[in-house]
Amino acid sequence: MCRMLVYVGPRAKSPADILGNGLAELVDLSHEHCHGWGQATMDSAPGKFAVRRCLEPAFMCNEFARVSRMPGKNVMLHLRQASTGMGSGLRSNHPFVADNIAFCHNGVFANPEGLRTWLAQVGGPAPKGICDSEAYFCAVRYFAQSMELPEAIAAAAQKIVEISGDRWLSLNAMLLTAQGVYVYNRFKEGTAILRDLPDRYRIQYRGGRTGHGFVAGSQGFSLGREGSQQWMHNGQMLFARAFNGDCLDVTPAGAAEPVQAPIHSAQKTA
Repeated sequence: MCRMLVYVGPRAKSPADILGNGLAELVDLSHEHCHGWGQATMDSAPGKFAVRRCLEPAFMCNEFARVSRMPGKNVMLHLRQASTGMGSGLRSNHPFVADNIAFCHNGVFANPEGLRTWLAQVGGPAPKGICDSEAYFCAVRYFAQSMELPEAIAAAAQKIVEISGDRWLSLNAMLLTAQGVYVYNRFKEGTAILRDLPDRYRIQYRGGRTGHGFVAGSQGFSLGREGSQQWMHNGQMLFARAFNGDCLDVTPAGAAEPVQAPIHSAQKTA
């Protein structure tokens, strides 16, 4: 399980600028999400990313403290809590970058080796490591060869559900491209973990008006302006334009899970 944050907008802002007091809440979560962190920024040119990764947890990493105060117009940040058997080196740390896309994922699914086998069979991109999230990204890239990116994200998620034998918890993902960021909130309803932590996999966001910037993040930390955030529906996909922040709902037809009323718990969770 992981925590994700993304910002796109017309003005360069650091994570500290974006989150305010929420940055301390995010750093505090790194005591549990303690398997490193990564950041991708796209400021020099569309589709060109500067990527930083570290295996130290954010709360004890001087580089994270420095990066959290570096401004950017298009910023993706990820804290990792590694699932068992998914690798512990830099190769498994998000964001993953390929084909002018930066990708991060929050969740877990069974049989990632089956997904890698399927990718090899269809001639899809080959993961470099053993992390299930990288295989998810490779599946998105495979489908994007013949589909628009929203449909490719949804198709990759559905392929994972199929190959996992419906043994999955969350396929939440953020993809930063030259055009903007896609944010996908998809998790399995009715699992035991959600009975105790109903908001665990919900994604929050704020902004989205032209010229005002757009911020989205996992549950568990505030987005910097109390009461201004909204919550995505399960199965929903949003797109916000790079260097602008204008936000659109781009959920592919038939891709959404049945919508249930959100329950917003105050408890900060993994």
